[in-house]
Amino acid sequence: MRIIKVMAAMFMVGAFWAGAAQAQETNPPLTKIEILEARTGVVIVRGSVLIDTMAAQMGTISVRAKESFEPGSGRKEYGIAVDLKENGRPEDTTMVDYDELDSFLNGIEYISKANHSMTSLPDYDVGYTTAGWLRLVVYTSVKRPGTTQIALQSHHTNFNRILLSSDELARFQNLIQQAKTKLDSLREGK
Repeated sequence: MRIIKVMAAMFMVGAFWAGAAQAQETNPPLTKIEILEARTGVVIVRGSVLIDTMAAQMGTISVRAKESFEPGSGRKEYGIAVDLKENGRPEDTTMVDYDELDSFLNGIEYISKANHSMTSLPDYDVGYTTAGWLRLVVYTSVKRPGTTQIALQSHHTNFNRILLSSDELARFQNLIQQAKTKLDSLREGK
């Protein structure tokens, strides 16, 4: 009987360690800039500038422009980091590659104009998700029928969710545009 208990305990410890090892691999790099920054055995130079931080209904959103490169190969990647700090939760950072910024800005513009006429059904959601799993969505509220809500969600580590008003969405769009303009000037060598 004692041997069975020892074997069961060993199995449980082994399962725990296997689960812990697997949990560490659940958030692999999804963007080009993350993949470059995750490289080991080489020198990586990371540069960033804070564009701005804005307060929203349930937390704060910060946008940083980023440039990362590997001097040995000359490889450079550009992008932005969007930090979501939902009230009472740890900050979560999601990366968006430079080559996705135009599409993201177009998605924000489309979402800002979403309304009930887009579908004949009473409930809807219109969303855009980046390669790094930053999701912007406007949807009909379950808690307040007949109204819509806008949410910016991180699905990277902490799954933070910040609700935005229409004015806050416009401000967020402006921050993304400012970051893209900054990156454009870096890429042009200015």
